[in-house]
Amino acid sequence: MFGLGLAMLICLGIFVIVGFMVFQARFAAKHWRRTIAAGDSTALAQLLDDTFEAWRRERPRRGTPPADWRAMHTAALIAADHQRIRVSLLAEPDVQVVEGRRVEASSAQTVARRAAVRMVERLLYEVPYASFALAQVDVMMEFRQPDGAAETRCLLSTRTTRDVAKYADWEAPVPAEILPLWDTREAQGEYWPDPDADAIIQPGAPEAIRAAEDALRGREPDEGEKDARP
Repeated sequence: MFGLGLAMLICLGIFVIVGFMVFQARFAAKHWRRTIAAGDSTALAQLLDDTFEAWRRERPRRGTPPADWRAMHTAALIAADHQRIRVSLLAEPDVQVVEGRRVEASSAQTVARRAAVRMVERLLYEVPYASFALAQVDVMMEFRQPDGAAETRCLLSTRTTRDVAKYADWEAPVPAEILPLWDTREAQGEYWPDPDADAIIQPGAPEAIRAAEDALRGREPDEGEKDARP
């Protein structure tokens, strides 16, 4: 009897601990959602930093070309608020070694298309505690000049809303076929799209939001914040 009672007490203790952890997790998630929905840009920036870092630590997903995975790891936040998010990627050709020779399996443009689609999917559906209504992904490519200087140009810029994206076939064999359904501009010939033209959010937006929050709180930003703002 003593052994049975002890076992029941242990089970009850485990049940209480697990229940407390579940309650705490739900409370924390509810707090994060409320904070971000209220427009706290500092909390949103921290959340996105943590999310992007977690994505970089992930192992490559099955069937994802190495160049696509590398492009996803270059994700950098340009601007965001509780409704909009804009991210840039850096793409390069998918060069693989086949029978001892280097072969370009996919061009940088093809990699840019695939990576852009997957990044939009992540931004809209895989950022915890946030639910963005609009997302924009700019995919850049770096060129080296004869003198060694680096020049970056935009290969592709795409933007879409959550309402439009929900109809996308994310499991399509060629996910880049989704891009024509969105507002997408691609480099062609001598044309290079300007990702800032009609962007859903401009690069300076987070700093402007923080400045407005500081004004509402009735405090002056510190020197570090002033230097970081345009």
